[in-house]
Amino acid sequence: MTSPWLLVAGDIAALVAFGLIGLASHEEAVSTEIVARSVVPFVVAWLVIGGIAGMFGSEARAGNFDPARFLAAWLIAGIIAMINRAVIFDRELITAFFVIGIAGYGLFLADWRLAYHRIVGGRHTPAREGA
Repeated sequence: MTSPWLLVAGDIAALVAFGLIGLASHEEAVSTEIVARSVVPFVVAWLVIGGIAGMFGSEARAGNFDPARFLAAWLIAGIIAMINRAVIFDRELITAFFVIGIAGYGLFLADWRLAYHRIVGGRHTPAREGA
C-alpha cells in the first residue's frame, strides 16, 4: 500500500495544472495573488472534504476507485471552494466560472485519480443499481 502523500501530491498537481492552464488562457500576467485566488480555494477544499470522505484512506491508496463517492466528495469540495473564493477574494459567486471551475478542476482531478487506479491496479466500484 502506498503513502497518502502520493495521492495528495497528485491531486494538488492536477488542480494546479487546470488552474494554470485556465489562467494562461485568460490572464496577461500570472502572479502569485492570481494563482492563490484561482487555485488555492480548490486545493484546500479538496484536501479537507476529500480527507473527510476517505479519498486518501487505505482503499484509495490501494487504487480502489468509487466514482459515486469521488463525485459526491468533489461536488461538495468544488461548491465550498467557489463560495470561499467569492467571499475571501470578493468575487461574484454565480458566473460562468462556477460551472467551468467545478467541472474543469473535477475532470483534471478525476483523470489523475483514474490514472492512479490503473497504475496501482485497484478495483473499480461501480455505481449501485437502483441508487
